[in-house]
Amino acid sequence: MKREKVSNYLHALPKLLTDPLTTLYYKYSRLEDYVLGAGVSSLEEYAATSAKLTLITVLTTFILASTFYSVPHGLAISLGVVFPLCYAASLSHVILKYRSRGTVMEAKFPLLASLMSLVITSEKDISKVFDVLSRSYREVLKDFRVELEMITSLIKLNYPVNEALARVARITPSPTFREVLLSLSASVMIGAEPLEIMNTVTSKYLEKYSLKVEKVVNELSVMLEIYLAIALLTPVIIGSLGALLVLNPVGGISFELVVFVLSYLVVPASSLASMVLIDAMISKVMI
Repeated sequence: MKREKVSNYLHALPKLLTDPLTTLYYKYSRLEDYVLGAGVSSLEEYAATSAKLTLITVLTTFILASTFYSVPHGLAISLGVVFPLCYAASLSHVILKYRSRGTVMEAKFPLLASLMSLVITSEKDISKVFDVLSRSYREVLKDFRVELEMITSLIKLNYPVNEALARVARITPSPTFREVLLSLSASVMIGAEPLEIMNTVTSKYLEKYSLKVEKVVNELSVMLEIYLAIALLTPVIIGSLGALLVLNPVGGISFELVVFVLSYLVVPASSLASMVLIDAMISKVMI
């Protein structure tokens, strides 16, 4: 009997350790929205997986630190340093993925808007519109698959259409798509024309997008001017430093060293930094 009790206790030990960690994840109020919106998994699966990984990391650190130092040091390092880092890293991962997916959805919104407007012209029922989008344009709208499938699933579970749209609007990381869902949810209640709503939201999106393009173009012009200034000033700097070093030599610094640093380190580094920044700017407005 005692052996059975010990065996049952050891079997339940991982659950006893992970349950408090899982509860800790549940206390973060918006975590479910981030997890669903990021397209990672369900909140339960995410919390369970994160809790197990955190527990394994903390226990491993405790064992190693206790072996090389002492038990108090092991507790201090594992619970005071490693555990907060693991918890913060798991939350940061899903939030970053949520925001990254939102950026992609914002860039692909014109495709969704055109298809939704096309389907709305033939289907006046909002629930059927999302069912058609989810079934017929599954691959084309793969970046919106999480929201489209969630809307159709909620409607099949007999959720009112306006509540289903409002619920999905909470989890989507795309501000423009969120506005569409909330506007369509309100249109179900007041009987507004869905096509007019899509046209209005699309017009606002295009205005915002044109302002973003204009901002990026201005930033690119500044970047190119800085790069051009560096390219033009480098020979002048080399010549000036060369003349100064010839007239007034400095110990340990030769003209060849200055030419090497400027030609093979400063200029390539500035070129690489400019390319990375320009690519990051352009990626913000790419569709």
